[in-house]
Amino acid sequence: MPSSAKRGAATRRLDLLAKLQPLLRAPADEERMLRSVASLLAIEIGQYCIADMVDRQGALRRVTIEHADPSRRPRLRVACEDATFEPGGRVARLVASGGSDLVARVTEGARARALTDIRLLEGDRVRSYVAATVPVDGGITAVLTLVVTNGTRRYDDTDRRFLETVAEWTGLGLENAIRREAQARTTTPTVPPASQVMGGEEAKTDVRRSNPLRERVSR
Repeated sequence: MPSSAKRGAATRRLDLLAKLQPLLRAPADEERMLRSVASLLAIEIGQYCIADMVDRQGALRRVTIEHADPSRRPRLRVACEDATFEPGGRVARLVASGGSDLVARVTEGARARALTDIRLLEGDRVRSYVAATVPVDGGITAVLTLVVTNGTRRYDDTDRRFLETVAEWTGLGLENAIRREAQARTTTPTVPPASQVMGGEEAKTDVRRSNPLRERVSR
C-alpha cells in the first residue's frame, strides 16, 4: 500500500494538472503560455523553473526563469536576458534528441561540464535537476527545466515522468494556440469588392469556414 507521503505527492500532481488545463486553453501566444506553465511549476514543484524555446528562426532563446518566491523575479529577468547556449550544450542536445534528462544529485563536475547555461541568483547552486522537451507538431519547440538549489529535495524518476506529462500537455496547448492564431488570420473580415455591391446593397457572401481546431487537452 502506498505511504501517506506518496499519496500526498500523487494528489498534488493531480491538482497541478487540474490547474494547468485552463492555462493551456487560454488565448495566449507561445511565450506567454510557456511563462504561465513555468510559473505554475516553480510554485507547485519548485524551486526554479526555466523555459527555453526555439524561435521561428531556429535559434534558442531563454523565455523565462521562474521562482516560487515572487520577490526574486525582477532579478531573474536579468539572469534570463544574460543566458547563452553552447551548440553542444544540454538544451541543444535535448532539442535535437527529444525526451528528458535527470540528474538527481548534481556534482561540481556536472555543474561545470553539463549545466553551464543554468545561471541563477548569486549563491544558488544546482543540486538536483530534471528537464523535458515540449513537442509541437512533430518537432521540439521548447524545453522545461526544474532545478533545486537548497534543502534536501532531490528529483527522481517519478518527477521526470510527471514533467514529461506536463511538457506533452504544454505541447498540445501550444499546438492549439498556433491553430487558433492561424484560424484568426484566415477568417479576418475584409471589405467586399465593388463587384459584390449591387443595388446599393452588399451581396451576401458565405464567409464561414470549417473550424480546424481540435482541442486535444482532456477536459
